[in-house]
Amino acid sequence: MTDRPFPLIAAHTGCNDTPYNTVESFMEGIRLGADIVEVDLRIVRDGTVVLLHDDSPYIHEYDFGQLNEPDVRSKIDALYVRHEIVRLSDVLELAMKHNARLNLDIKTEAAIEPIIRLVREHEAVERVYITGCSENITSRHSDIRVVLNTPTKLTPDERDSYRSFAEKVCLEGTRGRYYGLNMHVDTCRPEVVELAHECGLAVWVYTVNDPDAMRRLIRCGVDAITTKDVARLGELRADFVTG
Repeated sequence: MTDRPFPLIAAHTGCNDTPYNTVESFMEGIRLGADIVEVDLRIVRDGTVVLLHDDSPYIHEYDFGQLNEPDVRSKIDALYVRHEIVRLSDVLELAMKHNARLNLDIKTEAAIEPIIRLVREHEAVERVYITGCSENITSRHSDIRVVLNTPTKLTPDERDSYRSFAEKVCLEGTRGRYYGLNMHVDTCRPEVVELAHECGLAVWVYTVNDPDAMRRLIRCGVDAITTKDVARLGELRADFVTG
């Protein structure tokens, strides 16, 4: 399908219909054979970094121990009636134990420095990639691999002249010394993949659950595909290797 290696398989949190940002979801990504497992990160009042996608007033009102009490955490989301809120430190230990790589999707700028401190404390620099809030990370931490989130939609002008869009995002990526581009599936075309690779940038694409879209992106030669259907992408990889 392409002369390039098969893309890395990144398990979107909640893969295989598991609850988002739980130990169960993280371990399911590993069980399914993903190369990378995504988690969403925020910071609570006492500075603890936790797995959480949406903001909540409770994370600003309570320390982690208080927040994880069943009567408090259940107010954040119904899934926390049964599941505990997970700390990044716990996931980093699991990643080390299972030799897993992580996509740390940072949801708030306030969490950036605490996250990087934890990554260094766990000697996990080589096993993490950062997406989401990435302001000035590359200038402060040149050894951290940061994947630049590009716009999720194309403007009418960009749809008509896609090359200009490709040049703009690649220029931002190279000037910012990013590891690569993190692109929405609807905005990624062969032109940007080719140009990004010429610029030394990797191309990641999210969130790709449709098999035809997976095949299209494999043919484009992207470097990583984030999906909730890890098993299906794994089947395509098996076909790629044998065929």
